[in-house]
Amino acid sequence: MASTFKVSGSSPRRFSFNFRHIKLLALLAFVFMLFFYKLGSYPLFDMDEPRYAEAAREMLERGNWITPYFNYELRFDKPVFFYWLIAIAYKIFGISEFSARFFSAMSATLIVSMVYLFGRHWISGRYGFFAGLILASSIMFVGLSRMSITDMTLACFMTGITLSLFMAAHRDIRWWLVAGVFAGLAVLTKGPVGIVVPGAIFTIYTLLIGDFKRCLLNRWLPMALLICAAIAVPWYVLAYQENGKIFLDALLFHNMTRFSDVVSGHQQPLYFYVIVLLVGFMPWTLYLPTAIRRLWQQARTSHRAHIQDKNFNYLVPLYAALWVAFIFTFFTVSHTKLLTYILPLFPGLALLTAEAWHAESLSAKARANRWFVIPAWLLMITSMTGGLVFILNMEKLLPREALGIVANEYNLVAVLLLVTGTSLVAWLLSQKRIAPALLTQAGTMGVLIVVALHGIIPNVSRATQGTMLEYLRKIGNEPVVLFEIQRPSLTFYGQRRVPRYVNTDRAQLIETLNGNPKTFVITRNQHLPVLERLLPKSMQVDVLDKDRIYSLLSVSKARP
Repeated sequence: MASTFKVSGSSPRRFSFNFRHIKLLALLAFVFMLFFYKLGSYPLFDMDEPRYAEAAREMLERGNWITPYFNYELRFDKPVFFYWLIAIAYKIFGISEFSARFFSAMSATLIVSMVYLFGRHWISGRYGFFAGLILASSIMFVGLSRMSITDMTLACFMTGITLSLFMAAHRDIRWWLVAGVFAGLAVLTKGPVGIVVPGAIFTIYTLLIGDFKRCLLNRWLPMALLICAAIAVPWYVLAYQENGKIFLDALLFHNMTRFSDVVSGHQQPLYFYVIVLLVGFMPWTLYLPTAIRRLWQQARTSHRAHIQDKNFNYLVPLYAALWVAFIFTFFTVSHTKLLTYILPLFPGLALLTAEAWHAESLSAKARANRWFVIPAWLLMITSMTGGLVFILNMEKLLPREALGIVANEYNLVAVLLLVTGTSLVAWLLSQKRIAPALLTQAGTMGVLIVVALHGIIPNVSRATQGTMLEYLRKIGNEPVVLFEIQRPSLTFYGQRRVPRYVNTDRAQLIETLNGNPKTFVITRNQHLPVLERLLPKSMQVDVLDKDRIYSLLSVSKARP
């Protein structure tokens, strides 16, 4: 059905609901299934999720939207914007796991939408659709879309900056202003890294295409920086006024030291992000060599011609490749390495990989491309062997808190589903049915996620979080302290301060224990002898519960 409407001063314009809109709606439906389905059905996972969720809860409790607190202590690990988002979600939906994760899922949805619209604008609707599906169904992107941490929100704003700058270079220079808005939000989410990285990517790109002066040395850049400052600077000023040097020290530490030194023990080998990328971009990782090979051949034979002709079938994947390469290199060089740091390169990966699929789907060659068929069969073999290893060694592959976990029927269903789906993809590619193969691969991942949410994630959650939440239920509202462990989830679910002590805090630990007639202590079994040596003989210690890893103790204060 079509309708006609008039715009003042223009000729009649016809709008029709066509296949382009169906593709967008289908992509959004797929995205909502992956990112929102059963989003609040399992507890927040230690360590990071509860810290953000609790800081936002304490923000509401205190009525202070300037200075973040966690466990009723100052927390300047990150700027304030993500806490604001969670607090807003709490206001709308109530305090829950769903609320804490809502804006991560929304950010992921926005990223996929931006990638789709960007690809559709510059190349075709099919290319944008392929890129959106590839991004939405990559395993690490799905996982982080369902976690209450800053990384997906930061990736959303960095993607907005990176894509807006490309639009400024090739469509309208005023897109710098849009980039300025995203930049302000990025700085308010995680500091200067949010603009330094996209800015460096764009600078390298303009040098590569020989258009540095027009793209960067113009009046729109300072205007974008002013917009960025107008959004981000007020909070930094207010936070400094409220907290002084403590705030500045924390700001410097978390924005400079993380790059130049190892923070919080997050030291990893130089090849760490190679492994993260190979696993995290599954099931599309094995097609990356094909995409890189295509781009390299184009660059080697006709780079200048593609630039002069403004061939966006070349310029878009070139920009995406620079996007991926710079972020990968930047965080590889960084001394502090966390799995989530390279998340902002995933949209670039999707755009780069989608170009190879898109080009192959339009190819008139009768024979199937072995650069697609071979990776597909390798993926099937990898799925089979990796799935069996996961079933047989699930306990060893998960964090030690999951000691004793065993695979269930959902694990077997997931492996069978993955092997069947990847086999079908390989067969479709051998028949040169490119679009059905991509849809099958993405669909397989979608169904796999649903299966995991029904039986695998709850199993892992019970193994890793179940003991702590059971202890909290037994304790009720009584005072509790942690000895030699960190479990931020207890603060969130207990909605009260839960002190943590180490060996050097002996005097403070005893003072805390003497402050209440009875205090509950949670620790690892291996630390029980140390705790017993630290406590005075006059204190009564009872072990109330003990599993394979943790113990719950009741400590009564010393008699006068």
